[in-house]
Amino acid sequence: MEVWLAIAAVLAAVWYWQDSLRSRELALNRCRHICEQHGVQFLDQSVYVAKVQFARVASGKFCIRRYYAYEFSIGGVDRHNGVAVVVNRQVEYLSLLHPDGEIIEGSLSPNVDK
Repeated sequence: MEVWLAIAAVLAAVWYWQDSLRSRELALNRCRHICEQHGVQFLDQSVYVAKVQFARVASGKFCIRRYYAYEFSIGGVDRHNGVAVVVNRQVEYLSLLHPDGEIIEGSLSPNVDK
């Protein structure tokens, strides 16, 4: 019985790792795209996990909501922050915290509980 529990734990860890990689890649591509769209430089060519939490979608299923942060520059010498939120392999919220005003694509869905 303990062997099956250990195997289940390893499989769950592998699933979580693979799902995290897919979510990170999705966030990375969308963040790069929004920076190109708005003519700003995507710094470090990376995103990092700022927060992970469980959420419940409208259908009642639980899912993992991942918050990714990244940095961009307008003139090459400044650094500004951005945020991407990924749920169920979809970017539900993406923003550039631009000094002239926040640029938002999507919004946190009312169908997903925090």
